[in-house]
Amino acid sequence: MDWSRLSSNDKLAVYGAVAVIVGGLVGLGAAAYGVVAVLAAVGALLVVFLPQLSPATNLPGSKGSLLLVLGAIAAIILVLGLLNVLGALGFLLQFAAISTLFYLIAVAGSVLMAWAGWQAFQAEGGQLRLGTTARDTEGHGTPRDEDAAPRS
Repeated sequence: MDWSRLSSNDKLAVYGAVAVIVGGLVGLGAAAYGVVAVLAAVGALLVVFLPQLSPATNLPGSKGSLLLVLGAIAAIILVLGLLNVLGALGFLLQFAAISTLFYLIAVAGSVLMAWAGWQAFQAEGGQLRLGTTARDTEGHGTPRDEDAAPRS
């Protein structure tokens, strides 16, 4: 992995994803919604690093679209979870300070990941491209030479 080949949006997405993973594992414990956010962060890391690790592998969509979707999933889940415990935040900081601080780090990381996904999405032209197309698949859906030439 070559860190210098990553764009600034990719680096932001990596920082956010690492914050979500570390904060989620330490701060959320076994909360079900936290597991989904952590899986979205792992997916974002795969989207960023897979083109470098395996250049022959095609992503199922554009990098910006995938980062936007994964960042939005993590941010929506964790921000809604934060709104759910907002009334008890003082109590949680008093009696479970470390866990609560790591949870807040995970929330901030998810928002950063969503922001980086939005920036990458806008840099690609702002069109949501998910799934594979006929030209992305190797050998499938492409016309053969004898099919392309008109017959007389």
